[in-house]
Amino acid sequence: MKLVIASAIRYENLLSSYETEIYIKGRSEILKSNFLLRFGHNLFPVNRRNKDMVFEIVSHSRLDSPHTFFHDFEAINGSSIPNSKKQEEVLQFLNLNVYSSTAYNDGILMPMAKNAFKYYNFNLESVEETEGFKIYKIRFLPKQWSQNLVSGDLYIIDKWWTIDKIDLNGRYAFAEFNLVMDFSRDYQKFILPEKADLFLRYKVLGNTVVSTYHTNFNFKAVEWRETERPKRRHENLDLSRYYRLSADTVPIIQDSTYWAGKRDIPLTPEEENLYEVKRKEINAQADTSEAMKYLKFTEKLTNTVHMNYHTTHIRYSGFLNPFQLGYSGRNGITYRQRVRISKTFDNDRQIRFRPEAGYVFKRKELFFKLGADWEYLPEKRGILSLNAGNDNNNYSSEIMNDIIDMVNDSTFNFENLNFKYFRHYFVEVKNNIEVMNGFEVTAALSYHRRLAVKDKNKDGTNDEEIVDWINERYNDFIPTIGFSYTPRQYYRMDGKRKEYVYSYFPTFTIEFGRSIPGVLGSTGNFERIEADLHQSINVGLLRRINYRISGGLYTRQKSTYFADFRYFRRRYFPETWGDQIGGVFNTLKSEWYNTSDKYIQGHFMYQSPFLLPKLFKKNTSKHILSERFYYSHLWTPVLPSYSEVGYGVGNHIFNVGIFAGFEKYEFQNISFKFAFELFQ
Repeated sequence: MKLVIASAIRYENLLSSYETEIYIKGRSEILKSNFLLRFGHNLFPVNRRNKDMVFEIVSHSRLDSPHTFFHDFEAINGSSIPNSKKQEEVLQFLNLNVYSSTAYNDGILMPMAKNAFKYYNFNLESVEETEGFKIYKIRFLPKQWSQNLVSGDLYIIDKWWTIDKIDLNGRYAFAEFNLVMDFSRDYQKFILPEKADLFLRYKVLGNTVVSTYHTNFNFKAVEWRETERPKRRHENLDLSRYYRLSADTVPIIQDSTYWAGKRDIPLTPEEENLYEVKRKEINAQADTSEAMKYLKFTEKLTNTVHMNYHTTHIRYSGFLNPFQLGYSGRNGITYRQRVRISKTFDNDRQIRFRPEAGYVFKRKELFFKLGADWEYLPEKRGILSLNAGNDNNNYSSEIMNDIIDMVNDSTFNFENLNFKYFRHYFVEVKNNIEVMNGFEVTAALSYHRRLAVKDKNKDGTNDEEIVDWINERYNDFIPTIGFSYTPRQYYRMDGKRKEYVYSYFPTFTIEFGRSIPGVLGSTGNFERIEADLHQSINVGLLRRINYRISGGLYTRQKSTYFADFRYFRRRYFPETWGDQIGGVFNTLKSEWYNTSDKYIQGHFMYQSPFLLPKLFKKNTSKHILSERFYYSHLWTPVLPSYSEVGYGVGNHIFNVGIFAGFEKYEFQNISFKFAFELFQ
């Protein structure tokens, strides 16, 4: 295996390109179902109206780089025509570079990784002689159960130390899979597969769906790299060619002679029977039946809805979608609704509308935001945005000095204070443009209006004070300019649209804003400066360290102001597992966010699939995609030392975490956070 792994390092990027015709025969059966299967098309490729279907696909495919596959479907036929997700299901598993250290978007650590001995046990099962080749059969098993590891058999050719065949068992997304792939023994094509058989079993929400695929490859052209890939510092930052997958509309061809010429093995009698019987059954079905109308209606209410019409795309979270629920100890249950509407014009210019609303049950508060973007220069990330909504209720700088005087009192408690809270409404116009790769400039004009919250008065307040209070209004007109820079920023071009991917260097951002009195009734007269530094660092296969350090202060405070920082603020809705940096406190009371005119904070997160494996049994750990450890620290003049530690686990369905807060390293409280990953 040391020889195999050493060879894999050389072979991983040896292919430059190839073209092949792929024949695929698939069968999908719904073995167990309930009413929750209506969510199935969002969770995994399934056609719930056809419980047993067989189909065939011919695809012209090519590889243009080690990680980019293009698939152009040329023909399809079957007892039922599968939807687009079903058509692409097998391709995402076949797009496997068997010599790579990781597979499937770095979701699985392969037994050919250079540190594989740390995670796998290898056993020699047998040695066989066939066609003049000596083949070693090597069993590989994970040392600890994890969704990021696989098991199975490798068949290794003696002296060549190449893979003749792989029998792979694992779990990816919602599927348990078995992939058996045979490779060519022709030295000119030894890296390329000749045939593959894939078995998938989905068990989700009490439903079981099984799919099987047989695939045959017919390679037309193969090109190898003559030299090694350039070192990283010399690589082109444009990664566009590494991230493209295409699948056009597929013509239905029912000519039996055509398919007989494409098959490497004939249909079984059972498959031939399905072709005939199922086609008649499906044609006889009436999609306009009352039951079908009901199912379609409930799907729109409970599922994320996608609609496309020419260049317009609409995505709605679903009014009764349970996966929009979240929970945290500080805010209790939250529920959010979001709509995304986009229309694309010439040269990939795009207009987007982003209305959303959410309710925090514990605080009995409704939050809303109306957003719109005009991406007028996509190749330079030129975006003009308009946002309006409400934000966290807060209080003014007038009470900060009182808090500083009282905070050292051992009996200090926010709940005992009679604060003047204000509702916060805002509107902002912002323009973002890229000056050069990785360097962006943002300019914004924002208007903030704060109105007194009447129900926060205490019994000790007299009538005259109440009248004065509820009539208080604070308006701020704030022009802002910001700069963001990431050295050697890798990117990809989706048509004309430029998207940042990653960098091996940190991103630095600085922002300056000044409130100008007298504009649109503005009473504010102050300045705000804020800076942020964040980075995501790959420290090994499937391991990552993320950090964010930021700080800010208010200067030239010539009027009453509200401490409202961009990077230090309360979040009410749990973020998904994809929020890798974090940058938020989960146990800190809301009141502390407005008690100081300056702050410094640091957030650190370490991600690994194998942090605390001994805490989980085999049947539990195989469902855990990754684990995370969090540490955060905060300094403000009134709260000079506040820290938070946390631990979380996540997968494709949900993420959950537990956090503990400490003031001057003395335990204060504990908080629990839960969020669904689905449809986020």
